[in-house]
Amino acid sequence: MTILITAILDAGRSAVDIAIFTFLPLMIVTFSLMRYLEGVSALRPIAGKVNPLFRLFGLDGFGVLAIIQLSLVSSAAPVAALRLMAHKRTSEKFIAAAFAAVLAAAPANASFPLASLGVDPGSIIINGICGALVASTLAGWIVGRRSLPGNICSCARADDDDVGRRDLLTAINRGGADAIGVIAAILPVLVISLALVRLAQSTGALSAFTSVAQPLLQLLGASQQDVLFFLTKCLAGSSATVTLLLDAHKELSLPPEKIIHGSAFLLNPLDLPGLSILIVSVPALRSIAGVAVFSALAGILVRTALLSWL
Repeated sequence: MTILITAILDAGRSAVDIAIFTFLPLMIVTFSLMRYLEGVSALRPIAGKVNPLFRLFGLDGFGVLAIIQLSLVSSAAPVAALRLMAHKRTSEKFIAAAFAAVLAAAPANASFPLASLGVDPGSIIINGICGALVASTLAGWIVGRRSLPGNICSCARADDDDVGRRDLLTAINRGGADAIGVIAAILPVLVISLALVRLAQSTGALSAFTSVAQPLLQLLGASQQDVLFFLTKCLAGSSATVTLLLDAHKELSLPPEKIIHGSAFLLNPLDLPGLSILIVSVPALRSIAGVAVFSALAGILVRTALLSWL
């Protein structure tokens, strides 16, 4: 019982720290900015100009904006663009392509901190964008063409109040309210996922698993540390994984080359917290989650192959 309580309390502190001091400020700024820009009709001309080029990859202008937000701000930043796509009743094909691209790309909140280890975040971001374009192409033109033939999303309707002209203060208030609502929805998932990771470590379940799976791990060239990284990534997200990478570099002198080669699998939003944040924040993504996840996996495999050739 003591182990369980300690794991929950530690997970709660970490989850609150990530949600309140990392995600919330970024979400408030991006949500407010997106609401204001949409209110003054500044996004539509930009989206219209990039549409012809990125239509080749199954993306529209807002899908491109979502990739940029993820690559330069955080894994939670694309929520603003995806919510706008849903409110504007964008075709499900384009929403699926944008969702898949976001899941396959490298978020800035995970790639930028690695600069302290001598890793170039720019190379990881470019690698992530390559994977994102592969994922969006697959979702929009191959998988999406069969199962999502340009249907109009029925999960959200355009809100005349939201798309009308607004002043800056109103945009900040509405953006802040949206951000707080998203944080309230994702905080329980973060607590539970982090608690599971800590329980796996403190109860010895991780050591037991690696002992049983030792032959398979040797075949794959993986260690117990690699299993911990992957488990943390799946259950707690890229930000928590980067924290482990930084600790491992300090304690075990983990070489930057190994971090770069593992970044395709470890640095992307395709994990429990990442999916939860996006799907809870944008309910329109639920019906296309299967298409997006399948396509994102293909994009991540391409990212991994590109890094192995370097």
